[in-house]
Amino acid sequence: MQLYIPFRQPREYNRLLPLSAHAAVVVRVNNPSSNLSKIVFYTRMDKIAELQRTMNLILLIVLFVAALIATLFSSYLSKKISTPLSKLCAHIRNISERKFNRIQIPADDEILELVDNINIMVEKLESYDLAQKTFLQNVSHELRTPIMSIRSYAEGIEYGVVETDEAVKVILDETQRLTRLVENLLYLSRLDSIEEPYNFEVLDFHELLHYVAMRMKGIAQQSGKEICTKIEPESVRLSGDEEKLSRAITNILDNGIRYARHKIEINSRITGENNIELIISDDGPGFDTEDLKNVFTRFYKGKRGHFGLGLSIAKSIIEKHSGTITAGNTGEGAFIKITLPVAE
Repeated sequence: MQLYIPFRQPREYNRLLPLSAHAAVVVRVNNPSSNLSKIVFYTRMDKIAELQRTMNLILLIVLFVAALIATLFSSYLSKKISTPLSKLCAHIRNISERKFNRIQIPADDEILELVDNINIMVEKLESYDLAQKTFLQNVSHELRTPIMSIRSYAEGIEYGVVETDEAVKVILDETQRLTRLVENLLYLSRLDSIEEPYNFEVLDFHELLHYVAMRMKGIAQQSGKEICTKIEPESVRLSGDEEKLSRAITNILDNGIRYARHKIEINSRITGENNIELIISDDGPGFDTEDLKNVFTRFYKGKRGHFGLGLSIAKSIIEKHSGTITAGNTGEGAFIKITLPVAE
């Protein structure tokens, strides 16, 4: 088969067809019984050009329709994404103004996950904001009481309406109480801050318990009470800050001495999960139901509590050591249970 482009008609066909460019195809005929050897197929070039223009027009229309559909779809998709995000931005601005409201937005799974996380954040911020307000109210109350007492007795000394010895004793006691309160507040605020350094080192936890128990026995004996220890094995190692762990255990023992009738027990052992389980119990009246809910809450004081900060400090320290601390009652009194991981 041969292709000839362009092609002009033979002279004998000029009377039938106008003179113009043609495209022709010559096909050979392999038929011995026929005198026909070739067949020529040809058409005018202007027809091909017209077909080409038609195809170009169709393609242009298809391109326009496709672009229109793509524009509409992208506009719908962008609106579907931007509308929830705009609402979330407005909601976050409300949160910055301390308006802790929950938000519900119909959206896809990814946006819904973001909405759920923002609602969780709002709950925590609201809880923190409430705790901060309560904290400030309690601090102002705790600071106001000793300051007013000191001021009143100082004025009594100035005007000679109270005995000097009695006033001096009260002023010194209130000053000491105020000093302890401020120290505990500063210590607790440092524990909560990221900048507070923890000097972790491998130490003998049971040796630390013996040391703290020995130091607190004198305070217990002054109140007619006894500290008993049951520590097995004699030595167990963990990674921790010795000073802070010592303070946490001291606060718990101080709380036990305050409420115990006769004795405080320290029991420590290694559990099957390679954890140290420390239980400090007393034979006192135990925690009230309401106390158990708030025993580690800042400024929550029991019937004989001082500032409501000792157990809060202990909880913060234990949690920074990847441990847990809980409180409960036994048949004979109250207990504080601490779990800490053993050093690898």
